[in-house]
Amino acid sequence: MENNERFSTEARMHNEMDKQYNVICFNQPIMICKYLDEGYSKNIKKIFKENPYGYFEYFKQLLNFNMKGILFSKRLYAIKHYILFCYLTKQKNILKNINGKLNKLLIILLFIPGIIKSATF
Repeated sequence: MENNERFSTEARMHNEMDKQYNVICFNQPIMICKYLDEGYSKNIKKIFKENPYGYFEYFKQLLNFNMKGILFSKRLYAIKHYILFCYLTKQKNILKNINGKLNKLLIILLFIPGIIKSATF
């Protein structure tokens, strides 16, 4: 994990597994459980603030995948969160590790509004 953080989204592990193995997806519940008051879902802002580097790496990873055929709203979701975690991790060169001209253009256009919104996070 990055910077001795205690949490990273499991989606990063899923992405790495998907690169190395054939993954079969199925639309059936495999576990039913209760949400905990101190759990991940109810404390997402706290978890984001305490573990920004792992999330930064995750959204950077997403923006470097081939996004052809991905809904524009999903691309914007990734860019919005990439900007948030750039802010939380105090990144300097935000375009350095991003592929794709459209991704870079959208980051440039949305960076100032994203930083303003992130400052109130």
